[in-house]
Amino acid sequence: MKRKAPGDGDANDTSSVVDLFGLAENRRVLLVGEGNLSFAASISKLTNKFILIASTYETEEQHCERFQGSQARTEELRKAGVQVLFGVDATDLASTLPQEVRERPFDRIIFQFPQHKERNKIHLNRELLCTFLREAKALLAPAGEVVVSLVQGQGGTPAEPGPARRPKDTWQAEEMGLEAGLLLTRVVPCPHLELEQLGYESTGFRGQGLRGSTKEVYQERSFNSNGSLTHCYAAPGDGTSAAFPTERKHDISFWISPDFTEELLLQCFSSAAGRLNGLQPELKLLDEYCSPLDGRHARTYRLSVTSSTKCITQDVWKHLCSDLRERLMQAGIVVPNKEA
Repeated sequence: MKRKAPGDGDANDTSSVVDLFGLAENRRVLLVGEGNLSFAASISKLTNKFILIASTYETEEQHCERFQGSQARTEELRKAGVQVLFGVDATDLASTLPQEVRERPFDRIIFQFPQHKERNKIHLNRELLCTFLREAKALLAPAGEVVVSLVQGQGGTPAEPGPARRPKDTWQAEEMGLEAGLLLTRVVPCPHLELEQLGYESTGFRGQGLRGSTKEVYQERSFNSNGSLTHCYAAPGDGTSAAFPTERKHDISFWISPDFTEELLLQCFSSAAGRLNGLQPELKLLDEYCSPLDGRHARTYRLSVTSSTKCITQDVWKHLCSDLRERLMQAGIVVPNKEA
């Protein structure tokens, strides 16, 4: 599908949009949570011959009620060769995306500025992001990417400008990617000015403060996208590397047997790591203790791992460390507390 050029002299201005969102020739690009469809309309003006499918959460009737110019914009997109779908839930793509659309994988799946309807509850926004990433991963081509733009401060990565927020005050974009089995490979400034030149209008909904039977009435409002960041995710493998290495630490204390060696401890760790084959921990002795009653020895170690290629979630790390302790006891190099 060939699209009209935005105008003479604009090619350089839009190159960042093409590169970031992967709008190369013959690529299949899926947009979810499209709101007023202005993002779809803006990138559809580019000259690349990519295949564009735009979807909204609202049904077509709801979309016409909520967004000004909905019908006209939908018709304009379809005339340009863009497939427009309504009633697609980004957190349930497997059920709400038509089967014929899901049959071929996507090179890019893009969600611009997701937001849970209860926008002030951060844990719900994290859940929204994680569930979407998990659904999107299942539809990705082998070298595909999931692309998500977030308002400044939401992502919570080292790429955020200004003072760092506490993790609990962010969407934890990197951690949500790991939970979904994806590595966060890039975080770059969202080219919102270039998109605005193409006609993009950032918009969202806020409740009007009404209650009872009218609590579902919404106002369409623009939001400040200055300083926003675009996060790119990819599946592990084939040289994929995370932008920020995952770091995990665990302190472990135990009574040691006469057969204990640090080499045996590391061997047990490798066995516990299983599918995380090749994960090499750093071992730091924090404390040693000798019981004055019976001469037994206890040690406390800090295990640390750093990886840019594996999805080590907090739960995976917790279970790995628990499994390690069991293996140490089974190997007879650690004395259970009950024998103390």
